[in-house]
Amino acid sequence: MDINAMDIKRILHPADLVPYMEKLTAAKVIAVDTETTGLDPHTCQLRLIQLAAEDLPVLVIDCFSFLPEGRELINAILSTSGIKVFQNAKFDLQFLMALDIFPPTLFDTMLASQLLRGSGGPVQSNLKALAQHYLNEDLDKEEQTSNWQGELTESQILYAARDAEILLRLRKVMIPQILENHLTQIAGIEFRCVKAMAHLEYRGIYLDRQKWQELYEKTEAERKTALDELYTYVERPLMQMSLWGEDVAINQNFESQQFVLNVLHEHGIPVAATAKQDLYPYRRHPLVKTLLSYRKAAKSISAFLQPFTPLIHPVTGRLHPRYGQISAWSGRMSCWNPNIQQIPRDSEFRACFAAPPGRKLILADYSQIELRVAAQISGDTRMISAYQQGEDLHLLTASLVAHKPIAEITPQERQAAKAVNFGLIFGMGAPGLQQYAQQNYGVEMSLEQATEFRERFFKAYTGIHRWHQSIKAHLPKEGRTLAGRKFVYYEKAGLPGYYNTPVQGTAADIVKKALGLLIERLAGTDTYIVGIVHDEILLESPAEEAHTMAALLKSTMEEAANAILPKVPTKVDVLVSESWAEK
Repeated sequence: MDINAMDIKRILHPADLVPYMEKLTAAKVIAVDTETTGLDPHTCQLRLIQLAAEDLPVLVIDCFSFLPEGRELINAILSTSGIKVFQNAKFDLQFLMALDIFPPTLFDTMLASQLLRGSGGPVQSNLKALAQHYLNEDLDKEEQTSNWQGELTESQILYAARDAEILLRLRKVMIPQILENHLTQIAGIEFRCVKAMAHLEYRGIYLDRQKWQELYEKTEAERKTALDELYTYVERPLMQMSLWGEDVAINQNFESQQFVLNVLHEHGIPVAATAKQDLYPYRRHPLVKTLLSYRKAAKSISAFLQPFTPLIHPVTGRLHPRYGQISAWSGRMSCWNPNIQQIPRDSEFRACFAAPPGRKLILADYSQIELRVAAQISGDTRMISAYQQGEDLHLLTASLVAHKPIAEITPQERQAAKAVNFGLIFGMGAPGLQQYAQQNYGVEMSLEQATEFRERFFKAYTGIHRWHQSIKAHLPKEGRTLAGRKFVYYEKAGLPGYYNTPVQGTAADIVKKALGLLIERLAGTDTYIVGIVHDEILLESPAEEAHTMAALLKSTMEEAANAILPKVPTKVDVLVSESWAEK
């Protein structure tokens, strides 16, 4: 397209937009883009809002002069039922949220391209890459990092207008490909979910600074105690003051793998590496126990306790983690800056994520969602029947592998069955099951027991066994989740990757469907989505509304799951609490 021939109208005042209102509010599709003075919706400003629609010039609205008086006109345009096309809607929506504007129906070209990646789409999903791949156009993005706070140049206006105009044409090219590749259902899920993701990032989550500081001091004391114990196995180190005034050991470094290996070998521990799984057989040795304690404390400090506090926002007083909506072939999300999905399960850590005064947290997660998904995918009749009858699958598995009536199963046997269930649906071998059971469930089992449990599990759940054998025999290059997401298998992940990708992907689709429904049902309330951790959703609500919102969250999550798992009833556990630790 000849950008110099593009019809552009610069809108400086509300009166300039009025002549276009009738066509804009009636438009079935409007492309929307924004230019901002920075990336933070709480401290930066909207500079431009660009609107592109059929049979209209591209309207470039200068928010510095147009707002706040023109806010109602923007809201009237963006609140209609017509489809609003964005590129990376999560970013633009947060700046619109600051104006209390919430477009209801979206098409996100970035998310669409990520869904099409498994069907020959480009690896990158930025606008320049999409324009090149789908339209064979070279999009100049030089102005993206220019100064948007001062007097705007003609080049900036042209750049902004083109970014909106091109979205209309991208959508026209992408829709046939979405239809051809049977991605309509999953595209709808992702486009509704992005509104929840914007809400989640914008609202953030509250962190109790005092508790966090107290936990830091306690953990640092534990680290130093463990380090002092480690020094009893070697010579006391020579100390030297660092640039920051701290004493640093210069000849004893327990962060060095080679140094640790040497110490372990000197004390009769013949490991080839120092990872947790390598140390597992020697976990009762005092040196190994102390080393693991030291590493746990050191990691807690470096990964969480030190970096989180500086990320508390100066305006909101909250953490605002960033989420990648489609961060893997499976469709699972990622989280960073900070990554609350990796917060340790220890109650001391999670107690720091609390509700502010007058509010409550609502914690909800799917019960055994990956097992339920595996039952639906494999068609295992015994597993499906158990869920339909409301049975405890862990008790059933314990009964089947222990050859005992359910009434005689002990709590320890049920705990072992949890390891068996969650480990073996992804094809774990006997040695892996043995280690997994101990590390994740505190269950000790011999290699012989793990081998026997594995054999009995697959004899009991023949549908799971047939599903595994079918994949093993064919090793497909691509697959689908139950919601239709297309993915490419990552061969280096081995057989477990073939088993867990469709399961984890479907579980992710279920959570996203729930989020899309939820954000629409929370409209007009003072309840926020504040966290997503795989199959768990956290809300923050006024205390007096918490139980009502908990019921809404539970029913919405179950509705989403039952739509994708029609044969397997789904259960959601929900709790109203003061902090994340109470779950």
